[in-house]
Amino acid sequence: MSASPDRSRPPAPGPPRAFAFPDFTRRRLANGLELWLAPIDRVPLVDIQLVVDAGSVHDPVASPGLAHFTAAVIDEGTTARDSREIAAAVESLGGYLHTGAGWDTLEISCGVLSRHVETGLELVAEIARRPTFPRPETERLRGQLLAEIERRESQPAALADRHLMAAIYGDTVYGRPRIGTRDSLSALGRDDLAAFHHRYASPAGAALLLCGDFDAQVIAARIDELFGDWEKSEPGERPRPASPEPDGRTALLVDRPGAQTELRLGHPGPPRTHPDFPAATLLNTLLGGRFMSRINLNLRERHGYTYGASSYFDWRRGPGPFVVTTAVATEHAAGATGEILGEIERLRGEPVEREELEETRNYLIGVFPYSTERLSGVSAKLRQMAVHRLPDDYYLDWSERLTAVGEDEIQRAARTLLHPERLVVVAVGPAAELADGFAELGEVEVLAAG
Repeated sequence: MSASPDRSRPPAPGPPRAFAFPDFTRRRLANGLELWLAPIDRVPLVDIQLVVDAGSVHDPVASPGLAHFTAAVIDEGTTARDSREIAAAVESLGGYLHTGAGWDTLEISCGVLSRHVETGLELVAEIARRPTFPRPETERLRGQLLAEIERRESQPAALADRHLMAAIYGDTVYGRPRIGTRDSLSALGRDDLAAFHHRYASPAGAALLLCGDFDAQVIAARIDELFGDWEKSEPGERPRPASPEPDGRTALLVDRPGAQTELRLGHPGPPRTHPDFPAATLLNTLLGGRFMSRINLNLRERHGYTYGASSYFDWRRGPGPFVVTTAVATEHAAGATGEILGEIERLRGEPVEREELEETRNYLIGVFPYSTERLSGVSAKLRQMAVHRLPDDYYLDWSERLTAVGEDEIQRAARTLLHPERLVVVAVGPAAELADGFAELGEVEVLAAG
């Protein structure tokens, strides 16, 4: 009779399973378009993504939301088809089509069955190269975006995010809402969208990524036919968003009645290409990047202030923010803020215990293969490599990059990348109830919720 298992402690982890990032090839067309091909035949699907250097960093000062608006309308009509015909084509393929703009790029993505991959490519090329931005569709989507802005104005979480970015980055492109404002969207017309597309939607600096079940040789030849004569334009120097440094810690109270307060703490962070990215990934994971992180265990388990709290680096080409986010009962808002600051100070001031670091590292290494289970996950990794000019072997040895980070590197990265003395604290809640508790954190400013 076998001995009963010891249920007083979890079983020891088994040896890590071997994992290899999917094979891929890349080459550049004569017009500058980079082609990334990852043939993966485990399912009869293909994920297609085109990313162009036309993100929101290109928004003019007076027109925040221009890239976002352009991306929303770009698939609503071409020289060959109107919006209904495009929608019918996507439906007939049994796939999906999505367009959008982030800070760095405008993206067109399409997912299709393998047998429709050439048709999907033709559709992406048509939308990218020959959009017409029809006025009726432009007006319809303008109304939707304005309604979304109004909805966000009533959401405490969205208010907290917007005020934090404005406080961190001031009157720079990162300080303005990527979706735009009522005034900016109301002033933009279809000619503005067409002009933005004409200026920035170029193969120079763009990447076309395909992951899935396809014949690479056949598809490469078809891509040459569809994109090879796409007119190349000079992209010019990429914008370098400013990264203001706040003068000391500040607290911004956005006055909004309610029993719960939305909290945000943040400051400018590093760009995605920062050499400490692996160390930053580890330190943020143990600080606030997962359920068992220090901040969440402190605020949720130890004090009962919140259902959840987290932190993240918003990785961009420019200095995207480091942010801590949570929602707490108003009477605990100042106390929760103090605990968050304490955890950041502790990470900077005390070496991480080896056991905690190893547990965090094993978690990241263990979950990484899951991020490439789907074709969209592989595409996302390739997109990161293309957009941020990462080397081809970046994810081939990702586990080794994490393994090379020791306790000293974590503390050095924390001291380099986390700046509690310059954090901006935003609290969306009843200002009169919050003011006394936040007075000890630094200069306090009260704003109306609008």
